[in-house]
Amino acid sequence: MRFPIFLLVSLALFSFPALGQRQSIFVAPQMTDPQITTNLNNHYVSVNPGIPSKGQLFVFLPGTGGVAFNYQEINNTAADLGFHAVNLTYPNNDAVNTLCGGTNSDLDCYGKIRMETVDGTDRSPLVNVDRPNSIENRLIKLLIYLRNTFPALGWQQFLTADSKLIWSKVVIAGHSQGGGHAGIIGRHHGVSRVLMFAAMDFNAQSNAAANWIAAPDSTPNATGAARFWAFGHQQDEMVNFTLLATRIWTAYGMPQFGAIQNVDNVPLPFANSHSLTSNRACDNFHGCIAADARLVFENGVPVYKSVWEYMLSQTAPPLSIGNLTFERLD
Repeated sequence: MRFPIFLLVSLALFSFPALGQRQSIFVAPQMTDPQITTNLNNHYVSVNPGIPSKGQLFVFLPGTGGVAFNYQEINNTAADLGFHAVNLTYPNNDAVNTLCGGTNSDLDCYGKIRMETVDGTDRSPLVNVDRPNSIENRLIKLLIYLRNTFPALGWQQFLTADSKLIWSKVVIAGHSQGGGHAGIIGRHHGVSRVLMFAAMDFNAQSNAAANWIAAPDSTPNATGAARFWAFGHQQDEMVNFTLLATRIWTAYGMPQFGAIQNVDNVPLPFANSHSLTSNRACDNFHGCIAADARLVFENGVPVYKSVWEYMLSQTAPPLSIGNLTFERLD
């Protein structure tokens, strides 16, 4: 689903104060790395110095054609929970399901496109994403920029000394195309948690989910199913909810953490389920679960804010890396 792209022409940045309420800034990608040459709408970054830090980085990836500016509410929600929050603009002009759909029955097509977009390694002739323009490089260079520009705010904790991402401190999230990227990043890197909104890679020609979803052993499967959460609208115009719930979420292993819960009529904590849905009326069912322009508000608050907070905060199991186990503090 494409949402209006707001061109943010100013490259100026606002300064974060040392203390106080949530502060947000826009950062032009090319300011962090002059080799970034495509998809130059600004990143959106928030932090709330007045909230105890969780020591975790929330990274949100927009849907097809969307930019960081389009998803400020969910970013702000994460910042107000104590996350360092980043909405990342990245190469997302073409929908992965369109590129890999139609008469194309290659179930590896989806994973090749997504991983090229993630790390910039040439895998597919259907996209052209090099390393500088990849999700990983954009995020690393943004964090370096924030670390150097605002040294007191703790951005350095998400990078090693040689400027590599510490994936175990990352909550990776995304909407639509971005949700698929979040999912495959979770397959390849051990992240704190994966949050997917209206995201599905399903090939109608083969009547099957993409291999990277349906065959987890074909990926590193670095983040276990216990760290995946998903939210989809039952009337989604772009994503078949029946397929999403019965074929995609099942392939992630999410049903073992509870039956699907309708957030419209099940109170928090939604039976502690990782599989959430809604049937609430809105003007665009695909977008209204996450995208600012489509949100429904009640008393000035997004109706799904409590869902986002739950997905960000439900207690996660201990994180295991090799033979070591670390207790979560979130």
